[in-house]
Amino acid sequence: MPTDQYLQGQLAKFLVRTQAITALCILLALAGLDFFFPTNYHLQAGIHGISSISALVTGTYLTHRAYALIRGVHINFHSLRYWLVGATAINFLGALSGNWIYMRYRGQDGPKDWILANVPAFHNYLMEFKEFVSLFPFPLMLAGSFILFYYGDAIRERRDLTQLVGILILLAWLFLLLGFVAGLTLAKLRFV
Repeated sequence: MPTDQYLQGQLAKFLVRTQAITALCILLALAGLDFFFPTNYHLQAGIHGISSISALVTGTYLTHRAYALIRGVHINFHSLRYWLVGATAINFLGALSGNWIYMRYRGQDGPKDWILANVPAFHNYLMEFKEFVSLFPFPLMLAGSFILFYYGDAIRERRDLTQLVGILILLAWLFLLLGFVAGLTLAKLRFV
């Protein structure tokens, strides 16, 4: 490989990684501001914001690996196993912290009461949908992690299973994205 092409390839990798790290830092800083919001629930909001953004970012990274799984392109299964387990754990933290702050949402004089009084259609459609859709990514990622660990290196020979894991990751990401957008809309409409 000529030196110019090698240097361009290295520069491209550096720029892509720098852009991804910068975007992640900005998103986490925005969620981290919830820790300083003037409310009694700033700890719950901050933890949920950071875990939700982290779950979405790791899920988005995994979708790029899922495309390779579905197409049958060679990937590093050892790395994928640990990325998927990490994403599953982060998603579990996001769901757990979401249920922790959900108590405030449904509490007396909480955002739910305000939303029902001012924009009832929002709660009746979007929030009822979000309450369920946000719980789907965890079992989907857990099933993908189980398959990857259960079959070990033998999964390389099972294209049907690699495609299934890819589809599970894509579905989990879709539900993550839907739940994230609905939650962000709620936070924009009425902060807890």
